[in-house]
Amino acid sequence: MHRRLVVTTVVTFLLLTFSWVAQAADRKLIVLGIDGMDPQLLSGYMEEGLTPNLQRLAEQGGFMPLATSVPPQSPVAWSSFITGTNPGSHGLFDFLALDRATMTPYLSSSRTVAPDWQPIRIGSWQLPLGSAETVLMRKGTSFWETLDANGVAATMFRVPANYPPVATATGRSISGMGTPDIRGSSGTFSYYSDDPDIDYGEVSGGVITPVRARRGHVKTVLEGPVNALRTDLRATTVPLSVRIAPDQHSASIELGKQQTTLKPGEWSNWLEVEFELLPWVATVPGMVRFYLQATEPYLRLYASPVNIDPRQPAVQISSPGEYAHELAELAGPFYTQEMPEDTKALMAHILTPEEFITQSDLVLDERRRLLGYELDRFNEQQGDALLFFYVSSVDQRSHMLTRQADASHPLHDITAPRGQQRAVRQIYIEVDAMVGTVLANLEPGTELIVMSDHGFAPFRRQVNLNTWLEQNGYLKLKNPAQRDDYEWLEGIDFAKTRAFAVGLNSLYINVRGRERDGIVEPADRAALAAEIRDKLAAWVDEDSGAAVVTQPLLREDAYSGAFLEDAPDIIVGFGRGYRMSWAAAAGGTPEGLLEDNDREWSGDHCMDARVVPGVILSTRPMAVTTADLRDLSASILDYFTIEQPPAIEGRSVFRQ
Repeated sequence: MHRRLVVTTVVTFLLLTFSWVAQAADRKLIVLGIDGMDPQLLSGYMEEGLTPNLQRLAEQGGFMPLATSVPPQSPVAWSSFITGTNPGSHGLFDFLALDRATMTPYLSSSRTVAPDWQPIRIGSWQLPLGSAETVLMRKGTSFWETLDANGVAATMFRVPANYPPVATATGRSISGMGTPDIRGSSGTFSYYSDDPDIDYGEVSGGVITPVRARRGHVKTVLEGPVNALRTDLRATTVPLSVRIAPDQHSASIELGKQQTTLKPGEWSNWLEVEFELLPWVATVPGMVRFYLQATEPYLRLYASPVNIDPRQPAVQISSPGEYAHELAELAGPFYTQEMPEDTKALMAHILTPEEFITQSDLVLDERRRLLGYELDRFNEQQGDALLFFYVSSVDQRSHMLTRQADASHPLHDITAPRGQQRAVRQIYIEVDAMVGTVLANLEPGTELIVMSDHGFAPFRRQVNLNTWLEQNGYLKLKNPAQRDDYEWLEGIDFAKTRAFAVGLNSLYINVRGRERDGIVEPADRAALAAEIRDKLAAWVDEDSGAAVVTQPLLREDAYSGAFLEDAPDIIVGFGRGYRMSWAAAAGGTPEGLLEDNDREWSGDHCMDARVVPGVILSTRPMAVTTADLRDLSASILDYFTIEQPPAIEGRSVFRQ
């Protein structure tokens, strides 16, 4: 009897030990990154019972606002999440950065560096001796690099500010925000019509091409990337043919070797396309979706931006390189451009709001399918593992359709269809269902964090910051009569300008020896910046009595780190409802200080960071009452019991 007890005790001890070791070696964490989810809106939807899965998370582990970055712009915020540091350490301060040597703005998250060698020219052709290189501008170490160094395999699905994707030994990643389309742009749609009343040519984010139908047959081209092998650098093209059925009820679309037939109101699947660089030698693959808007009385055909095809990527969009191909083969092709919802086509009035919602639904359907695949693969993994999965839909719909939930917005339409009025509400319901899918597939010992990088506010009034600087004596134009013709800082007389703005929250002092044509002595920079900050804080909208700028910050008060000197001199946090004007963001100086926002882009977050926090929810109880984006990288490392690197400024939400 005694012997049996001893044996039983030993066996039990070994089983418990094995179970503990297995559990300790199988720590798993899923992080859902829901871009733009707002705590105030989410709280309201929870109270209405519309988001039961997020409510369950809130009750189980907690729910709180998540302080965002300064400024609360997506590449800045996600970089703080990725590195656990403030912008002074990761080096991204705005969507746009400024090359002070040439006074040229550029997209901040990555830059393309041309080769040093000149090509060999033979007639109309040229042979490059080196290729351009795209460089990720975000500095610092990502938390998944630290995970990798400590034996935790991380899958990073489309995390923003990660193009080109950071490579690790055991991890997998697909790039998100910052990834271009096949033309190298952030997304350029094409639109074809024979309607004589349409304004043809380039619009922001697209090209409207006139066509002629002969006996119901249209011949045109789909434009691809510039052909760098030609001396004239002309764009590559592929023949596009549209045959309208005699009854006008459908159209057959032929693109190269691909063909599809659509009825008006239908979207195609992805069609593969190859753009020829050198006959029989070099091509660039891509993929495109078509939407047949109408066949009568005129043809109206939309073509999405040509996306990098994940099955045969023209540039590296994943690490390892085969990951994108594998994912597309198993789960189907998917949008690869940085923000797949075509907000630009809606703003150009090519897509209607209802068509935009439908296209957004296509994106969300893809995300659901990809999430299902990643969850299955994640659950099969052995050992410690992290899955990060990014969803853009809340952010993009909130940008475009907040006006229908905001009765005071200049573009609010009380007669708008119910689908538009409920579009923001509905996307929260859809995302809640995705959270439910994850919860239903959580295996024992796996935890879930749901987070967002920022929240949202209505965007009602545009702020012409350069015009304010002009009227207050800090900026001079070369020719004020031509102010509407100037953009990208071209109209500014820098020999007489002490301060200027470009980007969505950035104000620069024109410092001698730093800016190309600087006139402010370096010793006077700080005092001038403080003077402008104080005046901005006193700026009131005469129409409403509201403060226009509620969070003007000197860079020294907002940031610290190795890249502090690269920061704008003042970070301008606008009051709720206000944002930099479209013209001023592009370095323009329009007439008038303030104007109504008259575009479909009616919600925003590039304001005072305190009014647009993100959210954090967790299955694991959180031990704090306030949290910051930088705390999440610390929390993820803490979950896997990894010592926090000195560079990380946050602290774990799971510890007091």
